[in-house]
Amino acid sequence: MIISLIKRWIIYIATIIGAITFYGVYDGYISYFILITVILFPFFSLAISLFSMLRIKFNLVPLPIEIRKSEVVSARININPRTWLPISQVNITYTANNVTLGRNSSLVTVMIFGSYKSYVSLQLNTEHVGCINLDIKKIRVFDYLGLFSLSLKTPEKRRILIMPKIERPDPMPILPIDKVGSKGLKPKPGGGFSEDYDLREYRIGDPLNAIHWKLTSKFDKIIVKEPLVSEKGKIFICFNLFGNAEEVDNIFGQISYIAHIFLRRMIEFNLCWYGKEGNLNVFNINEISDYLNFIGSVFNNPIELKGNAIDNKAFKDADWHYVISPNLPEKGDALNG
Repeated sequence: MIISLIKRWIIYIATIIGAITFYGVYDGYISYFILITVILFPFFSLAISLFSMLRIKFNLVPLPIEIRKSEVVSARININPRTWLPISQVNITYTANNVTLGRNSSLVTVMIFGSYKSYVSLQLNTEHVGCINLDIKKIRVFDYLGLFSLSLKTPEKRRILIMPKIERPDPMPILPIDKVGSKGLKPKPGGGFSEDYDLREYRIGDPLNAIHWKLTSKFDKIIVKEPLVSEKGKIFICFNLFGNAEEVDNIFGQISYIAHIFLRRMIEFNLCWYGKEGNLNVFNINEISDYLNFIGSVFNNPIELKGNAIDNKAFKDADWHYVISPNLPEKGDALNG
């Protein structure tokens, strides 16, 4: 953009030199008229362009909430000059970096010429999963000669999640659809109504409406009904949060496959992995919003090539576990816990 602007000024300066030379060798009125015209014309161009340059507005159209890996998607910026004069030239410079995989894209400049109302598409690379940070660095609008330009306010940065493409684990584990659905009954936290209950002696703090008056009248002690709830087994899906882009794509594709099965059947489960400092992260998933929050929180930070691998300590409290590993060509199969 700067080189193009310099070229225009070089051409303009060369034109002035030519006009001055012509004025020096030719003493007629026309040479004087040409010289004045060449000198003043850029300012005339700026004067008639300035109103449109100041009035123009840009609007970044909201993107879909969920974009799938490899889906062809582009961000769209609407251009509205808000005048009856068309714009001369608009340059939009932006970057779209995948912060999850540490992929930094180079500066891209899109140029639009001679449009009254228009829009421009900014291409996004959805080849891999992750969080794309769309940053419009600069918007410049030019006068009709292209010698003067103004920098305008840019839209705020946007973060776009590229969701994994569902991939079936190979070999496919035998999922605990019924095995850990219920391990038994346990006291309901906080009390309240429950179809199942146990009987025990009154303790300080028990509500009066929990007293079993019929049994209390038969004994010399106060008996209360303690509500019980079904205790579900703990399901752990473990994975290594590190690797190259292809491995990360594959791991999250398998996670997505198993997670969708559990969510459709309304089975609660946990996702676990080791962080950069070796700390175990356990993320409870009970509904689709939990899964989306998990994807957002993980993808908002860079994933390194190497890290801490899952070991037996990660799922020692699990009633059923499954360790996901990349099943790409020349890679090991997923291990069934």
